[in-house]
Amino acid sequence: MGLRFRRSIKIAPGIRLNFGTRGVSLSLGPRGASVSVGKSGVHGNVGLPGTGLSYRAKIAEMRNRRRRP
Repeated sequence: MGLRFRRSIKIAPGIRLNFGTRGVSLSLGPRGASVSVGKSGVHGNVGLPGTGLSYRAKIAEMRNRRRRP
């Protein structure tokens, strides 16, 4: 089992700033349904609060702004 780290800070109702080992992301939406924007892209999240059951799907890919020669 690997060691994981995650920290979430509530900025306003329905807006959270998430910190993890892979970077920072922003989550928008109420409990049970949200959209997350981060380094790995835009994801839609739907879950049943209190059950641990959830579904996550990638909505959009983040573009790499660096050009490789």
